[in-house]
Amino acid sequence: MKKLFLSVLVLVIAGSAFSQTKPVSGDISLGFQVSGLSNIAFKEWGTDAFEVPQVLGRYYLSDQIALRTRLGVNLTNVDRAFDRTFLLTEGVPNAVRVDSSLSEKVSGFSFSISPGIEYHLASDAEKLDPYVGASIPFAMQTPIVTDRQLDVVNTNAAGTILYREDINTKTTTNSSLSIGLNLIGGFNYFFSPKIAIGAEYALGFAYNDIGGFVTLVQTGFIQPTSDPNNIINANVSSNIREGSNSLELGFRSTGGVNVSIFW
Repeated sequence: MKKLFLSVLVLVIAGSAFSQTKPVSGDISLGFQVSGLSNIAFKEWGTDAFEVPQVLGRYYLSDQIALRTRLGVNLTNVDRAFDRTFLLTEGVPNAVRVDSSLSEKVSGFSFSISPGIEYHLASDAEKLDPYVGASIPFAMQTPIVTDRQLDVVNTNAAGTILYREDINTKTTTNSSLSIGLNLIGGFNYFFSPKIAIGAEYALGFAYNDIGGFVTLVQTGFIQPTSDPNNIINANVSSNIREGSNSLELGFRSTGGVNVSIFW
């Protein structure tokens, strides 16, 4: 696969000297990053405040002005299950059979968009396309819900329950929000009529309000002995403060080696 990619790249470069390279009105582009020359691969343009991968798209209103947006979407819906049965013989007078099961479901949704505008500067270099611009990044994350069910049963050889624990734990985080403003400077270098490499930096600020209160609801029971009437109810409801607010200002690189494909 690597050899094929390099062969196509060489052919594209060889044909680039005879074609117009810079984008014009009506062009559309899609941006990626390239990871490592030793293992060439396209990956997402970057991530938002909640580590959601994004793609970059551009539309050229004219030869100088382009609309751009970075978009990221992440839907989490994970189910995990674990079952285990074993015979406990050490540390007890008689062998005990232990049956345990654990299931967990995690759900949440993240969305981000960073609309902006670019102004492409004039350059005497035929293949160089410098630009400046601005963008307004916005990202949100819905509450993350984790539902965990644990069931443990210890029985003796006669099948009598010696110990049982049946607990459901549900945690819900607050929703999160991030918004900011970036001033952008970067360039594209067209080694092919429709493919460019480049880099980009942004100076801006971002306000992040992440998490907040975590609601924990625990229901179920524990039977600590073989007496079925000896039941301890485990009903707990609490709020835990676990979040952060931050205001950030600084330079950010939005790519090492960037690749933009135009059509």
